[in-house]
Amino acid sequence: MPTGYILIVAVLLLGGVIATVGDRIGMRVGKARLTLFNLRPRQTATLVSVFTGSVVSASTLALLLGVSSELRKGLFELDDIQEDLAQARDDLTEAQATKAEIETELESATERQQEAQARLRETNESLRVAVGREEETTARLQNTQQQLAGVSQQAENLRSEIGGLRSERQALIERQNQIRAQIAERDRQIERRNQELTERSQELAQLNQELLERDLEIAEREDRLSRLQTQQTFLTQEITRLEDEFESLRQGNVALSRNQTLWLRLASPTSEEEARQAVDQALGEANRVAIQTILPGTSEVTKRALRVDPEAVERVVERIQDGQNYVIRVASTGNYVVGEPCVQLIEDPPCIQVSIEAAVNQVLFRPGERLAGVQLDSSPTNEQLIERFRLLIATAQFQARRAGVIIADPLVAGGLTEPVIQFLERVQNSGEALEIQAIAAQPVFTTGPINLELIAVQDGQVLFGTDTRTNPSLDELIQPRQSQDD
Repeated sequence: MPTGYILIVAVLLLGGVIATVGDRIGMRVGKARLTLFNLRPRQTATLVSVFTGSVVSASTLALLLGVSSELRKGLFELDDIQEDLAQARDDLTEAQATKAEIETELESATERQQEAQARLRETNESLRVAVGREEETTARLQNTQQQLAGVSQQAENLRSEIGGLRSERQALIERQNQIRAQIAERDRQIERRNQELTERSQELAQLNQELLERDLEIAEREDRLSRLQTQQTFLTQEITRLEDEFESLRQGNVALSRNQTLWLRLASPTSEEEARQAVDQALGEANRVAIQTILPGTSEVTKRALRVDPEAVERVVERIQDGQNYVIRVASTGNYVVGEPCVQLIEDPPCIQVSIEAAVNQVLFRPGERLAGVQLDSSPTNEQLIERFRLLIATAQFQARRAGVIIADPLVAGGLTEPVIQFLERVQNSGEALEIQAIAAQPVFTTGPINLELIAVQDGQVLFGTDTRTNPSLDELIQPRQSQDD
């Protein structure tokens, strides 16, 4: 049984016993009618009962104090304990603050330790590299010492040879004096020959100048040959394309030709949903254009006639999601005649094969930038001039298509014929070998179109261009070109 329970039972038993004893004493005092301190018997009995109760309380308190040391401390040392408790609480608060500071310092020390460990690792790595270099340096030093020993031996041998060479030098000085007299005579002979060599050097310089001019002419003709080969390749491709289209024309009225643009759409989508919506709209408009072109008179389009590679569509959708300004182009990949049977019969799957592609709509040629150029002799005939002009325009178109321009049909001098004719007449009447260049009159974007101006260039200088009265901005176009050439 726990001590507390035992103590409670003992207190109760002791109180009961003392109360019983006190009651018996009071009764006996009352019966005996004893008096104390000249008091009445009843008052004496009351005094005895009070004394007995005091004894009960005193014995109970004595028993508790004798058994429980905690009660003694609580009864006699309560104020000190409370002061100690208040002091302990203050110490606890201070200890907690000190603990927080120590934890902060510990974290800082941990970070410094980690930094020190990192620096230690770097130092160890540097030390390892330094030790490696020291070993390498030691090996080199030993090798150098060995070489030094060999060089010292060679130096000793050279000293002995120098003594012999000095005696030979004296003999050579004497012989030198003799030779100088001979050289003086020969100098006079060389002077005469130098005059002859000077004359021949002048002749050689003249020949070198002629060779240089020939080399420049050969380089110019090789460059011209390279450009002509490029133009020939382009014209060969155009001939093949035209032959295919001609064959299609023989078979019927071509409504859609190969690589014909059905629809262009500018879009700047920023998400996959917007990109797919832009692609679907471009394909829908291209489908309408294709059906209305093949079936003239169709007012309402309710069917799908275009067949496109789904992978190509997904590639375009994935590419144009970055928010840039893109041009989406849908083009026919074959030739289709008016009244194409598969379109009239609404065959499934669709029969008009198309391609879809997307490119950033950016400036490909800036105003004044050269697209093409052709060389002209000093006196070209009308046929030669027209042929070179057509070659110039075809080359400019080829360069534009190769750069990525979609609508690559050039428009010269704003589409006016008179400025072009006047320009060609000035070229023909100049009487000098010139280069005709086609330059961009306006910024050429990916979507096109291509507006060109013509300029005549000689030795990097612009002589004249298409008539500025019909195109006042030509001077502004020529000036940047001159700066660029300079």
